Amino acid sequence: MNFQHRFFAIQKIPQGSFHLFLILYDDPRVRQNLLSRLGQLNPPVGTVKEPGARYIGYFQELAEKTGKLLPISISTGVAPAIEIASCFEPPTTPLGYNELQAAGALRGRPVELTVCLTIPEKAIAHAEYVIEGEILPYVRVREDQNSGTGKAMPEFPGYCGPANPSLPVIKVKAVTTRKNPIMRTCIGPSEEHVFMAVLPTEASILTMLEKAYPGKIKNVYCASPGGGKYFVIIQFLKTVPSDEGRQRQAALLAFSAFPELKHVFLVDEDVDSFDLKDVLWAMTTRFQADPDLIPIPGVQCHPLDPSNHSSYSPLIRGDGIACKAIFDCTVPFDQKERFQQAKFMEVDPGPWLRC
Repeated sequence: MNFQHRFFAIQKIPQGSFHLFLILYDDPRVRQNLLSRLGQLNPPVGTVKEPGARYIGYFQELAEKTGKLLPISISTGVAPAIEIASCFEPPTTPLGYNELQAAGALRGRPVELTVCLTIPEKAIAHAEYVIEGEILPYVRVREDQNSGTGKAMPEFPGYCGPANPSLPVIKVKAVTTRKNPIMRTCIGPSEEHVFMAVLPTEASILTMLEKAYPGKIKNVYCASPGGGKYFVIIQFLKTVPSDEGRQRQAALLAFSAFPELKHVFLVDEDVDSFDLKDVLWAMTTRFQADPDLIPIPGVQCHPLDPSNHSSYSPLIRGDGIACKAIFDCTVPFDQKERFQQAKFMEVDPGPWLRC
C-alpha cells in the first residue's frame, strides 16, 4: 500500500476521530480497561466505539437496563506496556481479570492511578490526557455523522471500515492534561497498529496450545499481513508416530483460543516460521490441497474482513461469517526422510570479514 492510498483512506475517516484511548470503569467486582476509539461530536459530547470482544459494552448494557449513567475515565498517552496489555481479549483475559496487572508485570512495577475530579472513577496517573465522562443511556448516533462518508477509520486489515450506525454517546465532564501534553495516536493498518494486536493473539494461542501439547509447540507467529488477527503460523514438532494428526488438533484449538482467527498454517520444526518465504516454500513443496487443506465453513470470524460478507458468497449466511481453513504444510511423520532439506557445510566467515 503506497503513501497516496494511505492518505486517501485517512481523508475519508470521520472528522475528529481519535484512536488509542484507554477506558477505565470500576465495577464492584472488577476493574476493566480496553483500547477504544473516540469520535468528536459537538462539545461536550463524543462517541465511543467498543470492540465486541471487550467488556465495557457488557457493563454499559447493565447500566442502561436500569437507566443509569456509566461513569468512565479515558486516558491517552500512557506507557506502551499499558497499551499492549489493554489489547488482550478473552479467553486470555476473562471477565474479572484486571488488565492493569499484566501492564504492571510488563513494566516491572504497578500502574499508578489517580482519582478523577468529577466522577467516582480513577484514571491512569501519568497519562498525557484524561477525559472524564459518562456514557448516556438510550442515546445513539452514527459514527460518521460529521463526515457523511459511510466510512470509519483505516482498520487493521488494510481497508477503511464501515461507519457504525449506532454508537453510544459520552457526555464529557472534565479534561485534564500534563504540562505541555503530547497527543498520541495510532492509525491502522500501520506496523505499530498491527504489532499491538500480534502480541495478545500469539500469547492467547500459545498459552492454550502449550497446555494441550507440552513440548510440541515450537513457535506461534502472527505475521503482519494478517493484521495480527487473521492468520497464524504454528510450528509443530512431531517426535513419535502418534503425533501425526495432533498438529491439526492444535490448529482447531487455536481457533478456540482466538475466535477472530481465519487461517492456520502448520509447519515443521525445520521451517523458519518467522520467514514468510520459508513458509511459502513449505506450502509449495509439502502441501497438496486435496489431503492437506481443511476448510471449516460457516464460522463466526471478523466483520472487518470484506470477504466475510453475504454479498461475497451465497454460502456466507451473515456478515462476519467465514470459511476458516487449516493449511497443513507439515511432512507426514513416516516420510520425514524424503523431505530432508539440502544441507551445506558450515563455514567460518571470519577470515573474509577481517579482510
